Amino acid sequence: MGVKLNGLFESKKIKMAELSGKGIAIDAFNWIFQFLTTIRMADGSYLTDSKGRVTTHLNGLFYRSVSLLENRIKPVFVFDGKAPKFKKETLLEREKTKEEAMEKMEHAATPEEKAMYMRRIARIDDYIIDSSKELLDYLGIPYVQAPAEGEAQAAVLSQQGKVFAAASQDYDTLLFGAKRVIRNLNITNKKKVSGKGITKGIFPEVIDASYNLSKLGLSREQLIILSLFVGTDYNKGVDGIGPKKALKLVKEKERTELFNTYDFRAVYNINEIYDYFISPNTIEVNGDLDPIKIEKDKLIKFLCDEHSFSRERINQYLEKLKTEDNSLSFYG
Repeated sequence: MGVKLNGLFESKKIKMAELSGKGIAIDAFNWIFQFLTTIRMADGSYLTDSKGRVTTHLNGLFYRSVSLLENRIKPVFVFDGKAPKFKKETLLEREKTKEEAMEKMEHAATPEEKAMYMRRIARIDDYIIDSSKELLDYLGIPYVQAPAEGEAQAAVLSQQGKVFAAASQDYDTLLFGAKRVIRNLNITNKKKVSGKGITKGIFPEVIDASYNLSKLGLSREQLIILSLFVGTDYNKGVDGIGPKKALKLVKEKERTELFNTYDFRAVYNINEIYDYFISPNTIEVNGDLDPIKIEKDKLIKFLCDEHSFSRERINQYLEKLKTEDNSLSFYG
């Protein structure tokens, strides 16, 4: 869910061509959850293979990844590790929401209503994570296993210049120090509206952290405090204070005074949470993060033989990676 900073940051709509040749750190869980929520059968169930194993995530990951490579974008997927202790309450709330959706699904009056609630109970388990990584291995797309928050790791890759930007729908990546954030990185320029069976036009947009902080007259440290006022995954925020009022407060008063004056509705010490945003648990990533050779035979076996994908359709998409001299980009 992340911090709600809509309307505070100025973004710039861009064309996919502007990202050609650039590395993008992608919040893997964010994307996989999107796939699990939106790519469903008419009755709301997951796509599955002949053995009944979920393939919804592989479907979304393969086709979108090929589209990124076709546009000469260099994706790097970042997977979440163990959630920090501060996130416990948020995770419990999310689980409660899923349980409520499960109950409503069981008592749904129509197939459409049942399908709607089925989309709300998506979960990312070990099988989904492991099979996603295996697919990326065969596609030659690098990934990083973060020790904790994937968004924090993606932000560090941005800070270090390992990638041009971090891709996420949430603003939390900016709190962790990303130089740039790409939102709506969807090649089709369409986004499904969950539960409504419709799509809407949508285009990629880039948020430049330095530009926006300068425009707002804030430091990154002040942005973190502002976000704690509004509410993050680690605290509920101060009652009655939205982004605009919080912006005024952080400019007028020091952090110590603000933390001692207001109730940020945090289970843990607010200074601890602040410090975690400043210095999250991440790892050092050495070497470049460019795509490497696609293992076509293993990829075909994995998707088509093991998971029941159409061989003709998979080959059709791989053909899109051919260059003008009829060689295949990223593999020989």
